[in-house]
Amino acid sequence: MTGQSFSIITYCKGRLEHLKRALPTFVAQNDAEVIVVDYDCPDRAKDWLASNMPAVRVAAVTDAPIFNLSRARNIAAPLARAPWLVFCDADQLLAPSFASETRKLLAPDVFLRPEEDTPEGSRKIQFPLICAAAAFQSCGGFDDAFRGWGGADREFLRRLVRLGLRDVTYPMALVETLQHTNAARSSHYEHSIDTSVVINHHYARIKERYFETRGRWFTDEQRHATYGRVERVVLAAIADRQSDTVFDIEIAGSAPPWTARLSAATVRKYHDDVVSGLFRVEL
Repeated sequence: MTGQSFSIITYCKGRLEHLKRALPTFVAQNDAEVIVVDYDCPDRAKDWLASNMPAVRVAAVTDAPIFNLSRARNIAAPLARAPWLVFCDADQLLAPSFASETRKLLAPDVFLRPEEDTPEGSRKIQFPLICAAAAFQSCGGFDDAFRGWGGADREFLRRLVRLGLRDVTYPMALVETLQHTNAARSSHYEHSIDTSVVINHHYARIKERYFETRGRWFTDEQRHATYGRVERVVLAAIADRQSDTVFDIEIAGSAPPWTARLSAATVRKYHDDVVSGLFRVEL
């Protein structure tokens, strides 16, 4: 252990220009170490870090052209030496008082995330997320079956709540998010944001329904196999606007057999709602 309270974790995949602005705000935090995952970054973030931020701890992933955010976070978390993990994106800048202010809210049974005021009322944001390293380990970390953008964050938070942790917020004023386009967000993913959101939404619903009926989470094999099946169903449903097919998604190795059912029409309706903006996509 370092004696520090926080391990600040971030990751870089083609976002070095953002990281150069965010990282000094991480390093400046009192009572914190910083870990960066260079996820096969085309900008060679690890080389820049070695030359300019040698105190930052680096984990490097190679031969990974498609970004997997959950995997990046899971790689960094076991390296953390502090009892509290702070997951930040490379485009998030922390106020000088971030660590000192959020430290006041820490308790054994909480996780922390920001909340902002909007014209429609207060809105909770997923990240930067602060959770205990022990809680992260207890709930199994992020689900790296999620390969596209969106959904994995909320699914992880719901598992923290299932552990009995309380959702506590801190002011969004402690965080500044750099602006960029959706094209930049999705440039290293396999699918567009709207397609990824639909795949991840249906996968997460099936996963949680399985837990609610069977009282246990998917095995690693079941997670990846189920995600692949959901992905194929969603892509087929979006591609054929006239299809009225109903798809049965059998969970591999479930005994007795457990099957989820998705209709092409339902998938397309959700996709259309995402594209039209009827459902808010958390950025």
